[in-house]
Amino acid sequence: MANIYKNAQFDLTSTDVTDVYTVPSNSRAIIQNIHVANVGSSNTEIKAFLYDNSATTAFQFAEHTVNSGNSQSISDGSIVLEENDKLQLQSGGANIFEGTCAILEINRD
Repeated sequence: MANIYKNAQFDLTSTDVTDVYTVPSNSRAIIQNIHVANVGSSNTEIKAFLYDNSATTAFQFAEHTVNSGNSQSISDGSIVLEENDKLQLQSGGANIFEGTCAILEINRD
């Protein structure tokens, strides 16, 4: 079993729900932080979802409005993802948010 510290950068170029990170089929993962920067010109909302692969359903766990020119963490705590689960983000406007996620991936091989 190996612990792998990873990051996943994102640039939300649309208002569609966007897959930011998918857990490999032989691993579990802990999302330790999701940090976003509003690089646009308006105060905009961002939402975070955990797509539960076993339930084939996305569950929203965060929603924040980030002012133009500001950045913030949008995860209020650690999020555990199981095999093939996904971290997804959705922006209220295109080309507004960029950021990074800090992830601990636990490989079970």
